[in-house]
Amino acid sequence: MGKLIIVSNRLPLQIVREQGKPKLISRAGSFTSGLHAYYNIGKCEWIGWPGNGVTSLDSEEKDKIFAELKKRDCHPLELTKSDNTNHNAGFCSKTIWPIFHYFLQYSRFENKYWQAYKRVNRKFADKVKKVARKGDRVWIHDYHLMLLPAMLREEMPDLSIGFFLHIPFPSYEIFKILPWRIELLEGILGADLIGFHTFDYERHFMSCIRRLLGIDNTLNTIKLGERTIKMDNFPMGIDYDHYVRESEELHEKSKKILELKRHFGRNSDLNFILSVDRLDYAKGIPHRLDAYELFLEKNPGYHSKVVLLFFVLPANEIIDEYKTLKQGVDETVGRINGKYGNVDWIPVRYFYRNVTREEIIEFYNLCHVALITPFRDGMNLLAKEFMACKTDERGVLVLSEHTGASKEMNEAVIVNPYNTWEFAEAIHQALEMSPEEQSERNRILRKRLKAYNVNKWTDHLLESLDSIKNAQEINYTRKISARIIDKVIASYKKSQSRIFFLDYDGTLTGFHKDPQEAKPDKELHSILSTLQGKSKNRVVIISGRDKETLESWMGSYENICFVAEHGVWIKDPGGEWGMVEKIDKSWMEIIHPTIEFYVDRTPGSLLEEKNYSLVWHYRDADPDLGIQRSWELKAELRDLVSNLSLEIMDGDKVIEIKNSGIDKGRAASRKLAEDEYDFIMALGDDWTDEYTFGAMPEKAFTVKVGTKSTKAAYYIDSVDSVRELLKKLCDTGQ
Repeated sequence: MGKLIIVSNRLPLQIVREQGKPKLISRAGSFTSGLHAYYNIGKCEWIGWPGNGVTSLDSEEKDKIFAELKKRDCHPLELTKSDNTNHNAGFCSKTIWPIFHYFLQYSRFENKYWQAYKRVNRKFADKVKKVARKGDRVWIHDYHLMLLPAMLREEMPDLSIGFFLHIPFPSYEIFKILPWRIELLEGILGADLIGFHTFDYERHFMSCIRRLLGIDNTLNTIKLGERTIKMDNFPMGIDYDHYVRESEELHEKSKKILELKRHFGRNSDLNFILSVDRLDYAKGIPHRLDAYELFLEKNPGYHSKVVLLFFVLPANEIIDEYKTLKQGVDETVGRINGKYGNVDWIPVRYFYRNVTREEIIEFYNLCHVALITPFRDGMNLLAKEFMACKTDERGVLVLSEHTGASKEMNEAVIVNPYNTWEFAEAIHQALEMSPEEQSERNRILRKRLKAYNVNKWTDHLLESLDSIKNAQEINYTRKISARIIDKVIASYKKSQSRIFFLDYDGTLTGFHKDPQEAKPDKELHSILSTLQGKSKNRVVIISGRDKETLESWMGSYENICFVAEHGVWIKDPGGEWGMVEKIDKSWMEIIHPTIEFYVDRTPGSLLEEKNYSLVWHYRDADPDLGIQRSWELKAELRDLVSNLSLEIMDGDKVIEIKNSGIDKGRAASRKLAEDEYDFIMALGDDWTDEYTFGAMPEKAFTVKVGTKSTKAAYYIDSVDSVRELLKKLCDTGQ
């Protein structure tokens, strides 16, 4: 196992000046601090931008700082001022951030931003290529680098790549607004493992790739060419033990808490409420103040008994929307304090500044209630940190239902931050909650936070990355390679009696909407003619097409056996078409109107009427509507066919209803029983061919076209590769 390389927009270390000299300090922030524990024990290297501080360094200072970064397993990436302006402050902050947080009114779609985004992602790709070696794992983080996985995949195809998104992934209806939606999805799909905080975000992503790229998933995995890609949710944890330890040490210094209480009010019985958030429209800061104001209006008995410690952390980027937001916050705080405050009591203690890690732990311990109520947030680790600090199991968390954390923290008081009345009542509920109820809620919640901490999150994600990579490698060993082809040819040469079971559509020829285009071309006729002309060979074309079509296309071959409609009809060389058994088709009149009804309700779908089966195709329907209608149709058909000895076959964007017990496998078994064969090969591409593969003896060469899950021993990538394989056999022996 090689090294782990973490790639993020910024390094976990930043450059600051102390007494005029540059030095490195740990960067604040939930993501980087969350991975510090993993990074500090030397399990990884880190690639990222060192921040704006690098621009103030002269050449000598930069050499020293970069050398120090290298010693600490960091690989700094330099960005120009233009890159930073148009990538970080442009595309990331003004395009992606508002769209992904459902604030469309603030999104800006500018080509210069997009060009910078591509350029910076390319710079990261070039840096990773210099650092990564065979066997390494690369873990890419967040929305700044969504193009990077595909860039690396193109140039380092065997690299193990994980991608994790730390912000929400929006619904299809929102995401499709982006002009560069396809490029972003294709960029992310370069990863082997794609992680999100919650299943909701994962579900939105799967919906987008299905509806925009036409890629379906099976049990949260997709096949993209020969690669298997897994999508999963990994709710990020915190360094739980650190917060517990720091809180316990703080309680031992009880004077510190008393000093804080005296600092904020003369009343020793004050209830402190905490709010800490970065200045951002997605955080719902004005609504939080509105709810607190309504609480004071409805509960005059709490006047002079409660203080809101209101911390707003300055934003990294200077954005017009943030300036307007701050002005509104300033005015609201002033209004509340002017309306309700007095000489002895200030309802809102407002701080517009950054808070150190040590300070925030002090305030977690001081406050009885925390308001963590953003309009939308990927996870929000502040909520988890607050509860980890409650070592005495006293304290109440008021949490927005629109955070990823709310999916794990049901014991908190969950609110809709847009509902000011509900929010105000939640503040009252939190302050009135009995110590016994607090303890009962928090004991369960803290146990969960301890179990799924940041190390567990990291280990789980990396184990999943290794697992999907191992599955890919196992899958690669099943691909028809030169070595396997040599094995097939050697077996073919020494055999005396051979049989080939060949599916038609998707195996010998591609899929075509126009039936005329599906007819055998000159190359295929040449292959079939040569293959059936060898005395030791027996060829069986085993297809879902009707017998009339197969007869008109290939009826002239004298030595080929044909199986039509998945096993209903069989025609031996020199013989006539015959049914496997007498089949009742009166059921079709019962089922036909139901499928016609779903054709009418599902634009783009169609009904194919075969001699002894009905097939509903929805490949050209809206993907989500098609899937929904397919569930509804199957449910309705199950009731209809329960007493009719029929089978519902659910395939790749098709549902086929036919008589049960009639399938390709049964027909193949009959052919195998007619003689002893020492070389058997079966080739097919879809779910109906699984019956054929299942009927084959262990010694048979069973080959699936494509990489979907299969009973076949091997897989081959395309129709062209099938033809090349058959041509090699045609050129071999008798």
